[in-house]
Amino acid sequence: MEQPSAAVSLASSFRADNNMTTKVTVAPNGLWNLDSLGILDNIRKDSKHLLITDKNVEKLYLRPVLASIERAGHLVHSIVVPAEESSKTFEIYARLVQDALDYGIDKHSVVFSLGGGLVSNLAGFLASTLYRGIGLVHLPTSLLAQVDASLDFKQALNFSHGKNLIGSFYPASHVVIDPVVLRTLNPRLIRCGLAESIKHGLCQDSEFLDFVMSHHNHLSEPEFLAETVNRSVKMKIDMMPDSLHSDREETVKQYGHAVGHAVEFLSGGDIFHGEAIAIGMCVSAEIGKLMGVTDEDTVDTHYRILSAVGLPTTVPYEQSLGDIWNKVRYDKHFLSDRAYTGLLRTIGVPGQGGADHHGYWITRDILFRAIEANRENGNRRTY
Repeated sequence: MEQPSAAVSLASSFRADNNMTTKVTVAPNGLWNLDSLGILDNIRKDSKHLLITDKNVEKLYLRPVLASIERAGHLVHSIVVPAEESSKTFEIYARLVQDALDYGIDKHSVVFSLGGGLVSNLAGFLASTLYRGIGLVHLPTSLLAQVDASLDFKQALNFSHGKNLIGSFYPASHVVIDPVVLRTLNPRLIRCGLAESIKHGLCQDSEFLDFVMSHHNHLSEPEFLAETVNRSVKMKIDMMPDSLHSDREETVKQYGHAVGHAVEFLSGGDIFHGEAIAIGMCVSAEIGKLMGVTDEDTVDTHYRILSAVGLPTTVPYEQSLGDIWNKVRYDKHFLSDRAYTGLLRTIGVPGQGGADHHGYWITRDILFRAIEANRENGNRRTY
């Protein structure tokens, strides 16, 4: 029987406004004075609101933050999650959904995240999915969250296959960054946050790297941290384009992350996010050298500045090349058996991978050679 031809009776389209805007306020002592900053003015007083935090932050800042929200006339319920990466799972997410609905949140409710990157991601994903999206305000308390995790539209959960595999693009209406809270931050977490700041310095601003090097023995000084936050926020916002999928900005924001996420996940929590990204950036520099993109001085700078602030620079020997590749395969940019990553020509100058993209396609062989070079050269390049 002859196949009948198709006749088009309607050809149309529809769209919605997906403009996403987040206001960022850097305010010393801001967490104690949210009611006077104006960010609570447009939040409905007849709705119930949620605040998500972790056990470590609860002891330090939950009470004054709740007090400042309640002074503005808002009813807010706090939920505390374990301060560990395993909180970014469906199990914890489902518990939060149950608590939120039992509490009586509505379409006009707001989720406040009070904590580091873990809490920002978890609370952000929760807000993006309840009633298909309710209000979201980030109150980051770690350096990493203040300079990176909260300054994006990406919200995510982990899965058994890797990090941040389930997520959404969803904006917070406000991010309030209070550098004063960094005074209670563990030095290891300060170094982890610096990894993301140094990432932006490597890709965008060599003067920032000079600033870090001049203070590398005084990383916990309040003046250094305040200046780091201000400069890092500006660099990160410069990388937030109008398009959610802009290749140029994405390769900067994700520099070192393909291998870094794999190293972090395979460590089972022993290697923190910033530490893993430091390692991942050094591997990216080695990739760039192998591919004729990155010059020797730039590779050397990666190891020099990261080791100077106390961050690891070498892929652990107990992580096999095969296991790392199997985790890199779940990176969101992986395609056709190749990884995709940004590379640097020199400090502050990203490479141009092709006519229509800024990153580079990386084969398994190149990645393995880069990791081997990283392991061979890491100790020699450390200062």
